[in-house]
Parts: sequence; C-alpha cells; structure tokens
Amino acid sequence: MVPITLVGEEQATVDREFVYRGPMPECRPCRVKGACLNQDLGRRYRIMKVRDVRHECLLNQGLARVVEVTAEPPECSVTERTAVEGAVLAYERIVCANAACPNYRTCHPLGLEPGMRVRIREVGPELDCPLGYSLVSAKVAYND
Repeated sequence: MVPITLVGEEQATVDREFVYRGPMPECRPCRVKGACLNQDLGRRYRIMKVRDVRHECLLNQGLARVVEVTAEPPECSVTERTAVEGAVLAYERIVCANAACPNYRTCHPLGLEPGMRVRIREVGPELDCPLGYSLVSAKVAYND
C-alpha cells in the first residue's frame, strides 16, 4: 500500500520534501484528519505523486491535495569510526553552533532527531570540520 497524506495545494508538488511536525489545533474538527495526520513525528517525506483529490483545509486556509509520499531521510554527517555501510545506529547530532559552517545543514539535518535509528546506505566523502571532528557525509535510511 502506498502511503498517502494531505498537504496544502500550494505545497503539492512532486519531489517536494517536508518534515512532519504533528497535528495543529486547526486540525481538531477536520473530517479527514486520519488520512492527513498519519506520518511519523519528526520524519522527512518526499512527495512522489499528486492525486486529483482535494479537501477543504482550515490549516492551509484553502484546499489540501492528496499526495503519495515516501520517507526520505536527508544526507547527514556521522563520525568516521561509525561510517560503515549497512550499519544500524542511533543518530547523534554533532555539537556545534557555527551556523556559518558549510557543513552545518549536513550536521544538523531536518528530519533526523538524536536517537532515531538509521541504517547507513552509503558513505560519502570526508567533511572538513573547523572543530576538528572526524566526520563523513552519509546517506541513511530510517530503520524501524
């Protein structure tokens, strides 16, 4: 079965990504919230297909579209010693507040929270860390 959800009509674009942040107060009276609020909290999703079905949406102040999605974790950084393809680990965010660092988004990815179980799909290149951490980029998959 293909996972489906609803997103605002303006956001309903193939390949667009979003992080599910949970229900909002506007969602309480909605008749189709069961189809909309069915993702895992904090996970990143990619829209694979936009269906023709539309519903009224109080949160988006207009219409929401039914979309097919897939869980799509972002590229992240991992310590060089844990960077083994196929390894399953609890994701650990790098302790760094330097938002100007070119690796900041890789070290603080949206859609991965500390403690989430991930499987390393592919190990990327070494990252040049101004703080001296031995890091590499990695493509990961959520590991349920």
